[in-house]
Amino acid sequence: MLAAGTFEVERVDFRGLHRVSYDEAYEAAGIHPGDFMGTLDVGRAEQSLKDLPWIADARIRRRWPALVDVDIVERTGAAVALTAPDRWVLVDIEGRVLTSPLAIPPELPRLSGIAAAPKPGGFLARDADALLAVVDAARGQPEFEVAALWRDKRGDIGARVRQQPGDLLVEVALGDGSAIGAKTAAIAAVIGEMQRSEPILDVSVPHLPVLRSAG
Repeated sequence: MLAAGTFEVERVDFRGLHRVSYDEAYEAAGIHPGDFMGTLDVGRAEQSLKDLPWIADARIRRRWPALVDVDIVERTGAAVALTAPDRWVLVDIEGRVLTSPLAIPPELPRLSGIAAAPKPGGFLARDADALLAVVDAARGQPEFEVAALWRDKRGDIGARVRQQPGDLLVEVALGDGSAIGAKTAAIAAVIGEMQRSEPILDVSVPHLPVLRSAG
């Protein structure tokens, strides 16, 4: 049996910290020099770290006799969403809110027409799921990048995408939240042939993409 005072923590080493400060992570983990190695509540410490908005995963390992290693996986911003009119927050691909409102939002897809984003650490409402699925699916399509996504009054999804290479912006109607992969593939197949942005590219039936007027 290990006796208290025999195996005490001497140092806690963190790896993978970029957006989260050492002090934030150290406080959240709650493991300090002098703590008994044998009674560390590793599960609680890992969960406390994952409660920080930017941390996706945390793994803690005892390195006997006196060291503790903490491996952190941070989240990556994937889009910005409205928390109030003209107040944008950064979210990851799972819809977790990473920041307070930003003075200058990054050049990422802008999500609107959905429930207001909660405080950092919370998740966007379910009405954002399909929009985030479009963002995720578009990552594998080099022919275009998503500039904005929204839900209209009927709940259908609209997008503004930028032809790549180039700067041509095209409005896209995706319809409901089904078959997102097929719809983004349809955008990729057609957008390279478009010469102007006036028609709306309708991929709501992905195997029959059509150009239509805004009326």
